[in-house]
Amino acid sequence: MKLILLKRKRLSALLIVLCLMILAVLLVVMSKTYYSESIFYVDLHKYKMEDQQGKIISYRNGEARSIEVHISDQDRTIIIDGMKYLIYKNQDPNNLKYEVVYPNGHKYEVVDQAGQLMSYDEKGEWVLEVYLYADNKRILENGEEIYLPGSLVTIAYPEYHSKQGSLVLFVLSIVLLIYGWCGYRFRKFQSFLFTISLHWIWVQDSEPSDFYYFMCKVGGVIIMCGSVFLFLKSL
Repeated sequence: MKLILLKRKRLSALLIVLCLMILAVLLVVMSKTYYSESIFYVDLHKYKMEDQQGKIISYRNGEARSIEVHISDQDRTIIIDGMKYLIYKNQDPNNLKYEVVYPNGHKYEVVDQAGQLMSYDEKGEWVLEVYLYADNKRILENGEEIYLPGSLVTIAYPEYHSKQGSLVLFVLSIVLLIYGWCGYRFRKFQSFLFTISLHWIWVQDSEPSDFYYFMCKVGGVIIMCGSVFLFLKSL
């Protein structure tokens, strides 16, 4: 009878681990859509593509205004709140530049330097691409544009968008969660960790102590907490 109960416990433990692994695989597959989406930020709001009709791409944030990008060969027209921002792309791939024209007639040059966008005004002076905030409200300095030229170029060309979150951190968080749970819950797993640690080679008493099992539980909890932190960082 005891042997049957032991076998049932082992089978139950194996089923739990198997279910956790299957769930982890399903989560990774389902999360690919989220982590493969391209995004950009404007005024602290995250935007992603909502729709594309021919040469018109719409980007939207649930709490903010929508943005339209009209494509004309290599050039772009961005429409925000009915205002048009024109962007003309230099055709020379070895000297990638953009001319940004604002509705007020102001012109800026944006230079791609190894993937980093550097902006210059009509006098050739460098424009600091930093939005200033106080209490989550935008602060406009004297003569500053609402949307900085580098930000407009980022909106207009998908190659400057970034992937949403980190799939690597997400997968690592799932692996650590399973590892931590097994380390906390299953004595067989704790004994297996003791065996592969090779403690039994130089320790006279080769059997793991009660303190060892207790520390495995503590370590499992710490690892699970760390996995939650990594999951939040992956978003």
